[in-house]
Amino acid sequence: MPMAGKRSWVAVTATDDFPVAMAPVRDALKGIAPVRVVALPFRPLSGAEEKRFAGDLDGAAGILLRPGYVTASLLDRLADLRVVAVHGAGVDQVDVEASGARGVLVTNAPGANADAVAEITIGLMLSLARRIPEAAGRVRGERVWGEARHTGSELKGKTLGLIGLGQIGIRVGRIAGAFGMTVAAHDPALTKAEIRERGARPMTLGALLAASDFVSLHAPLTPETHHLIGRRAIAAMKKGAFLVNAARGPLVDEKALARALVGGKLGGAALDVLDGEPPDPKSAIFDAPNIILTPHMAGSTNECLEAIARTAAADIGRVLQGKRAKFPVNAPIKRR
Repeated sequence: MPMAGKRSWVAVTATDDFPVAMAPVRDALKGIAPVRVVALPFRPLSGAEEKRFAGDLDGAAGILLRPGYVTASLLDRLADLRVVAVHGAGVDQVDVEASGARGVLVTNAPGANADAVAEITIGLMLSLARRIPEAAGRVRGERVWGEARHTGSELKGKTLGLIGLGQIGIRVGRIAGAFGMTVAAHDPALTKAEIRERGARPMTLGALLAASDFVSLHAPLTPETHHLIGRRAIAAMKKGAFLVNAARGPLVDEKALARALVGGKLGGAALDVLDGEPPDPKSAIFDAPNIILTPHMAGSTNECLEAIARTAAADIGRVLQGKRAKFPVNAPIKRR
């Protein structure tokens, strides 16, 4: 608990690159706790940086975490912390086990970004199939017309393989179905019946990779899914297939993907996330052909940012008022 005389407050990690909609945060926490912005970088901290930022976070009872990593060593410096609300569904930025062991609740915002991510996923699929960015870039940059025209392919009649069929995957599948695509899915967390209920044909991972014209990733980042799409998975994919990743960068082995694009195994790829952000400018992925790279912007819509901020802040408010969180990720073994 906070020391006597010290007023609890809530930290919101936000930067220009990773903004948080502050109005719904302040509205949700009005009368509960004051709010301050702490500009954590979106990378692991050095020991000296961790000590400095721990000072900036001193006394915070809650953290609404967009950029930044909450590690065991940082937690040990934050004696007043009771809850970390992740700005999104994925919680790989937080050491969830260490948080629970120290009495810190972790929450997320499942589904709050689902519409935004589903829409950009479909947009990336269309961009790959019709080579829209390439054509538009030539028309604007070279002021040519007919020379910039490409013959692409339609989504209708193609097979979309979804790896992960949560709230985002469900939406992507529904939109793809409206385009006339066949939708298949692989999700170890679901039964075959549950996958069918969500509108997709259940497949093993190997069968899905072999059958899909488009493979779209919607899985969480875990030790089991790290580099899920690597050399072996790419070898199993249909020649000329397209890969889309708007989930987590480390799901894809970028070196293996770059080789597959250079060698013509895959028709193209679109990545909104990379394995390491900000990415290494020397990464082979930047020189690969037929690739679209966007700067982790899938959830960057006004509607999405407001929904996530409202959901995350509301759970912080519940915890600080002694109520049950709506979207808990862990179960702390003790209470601070």
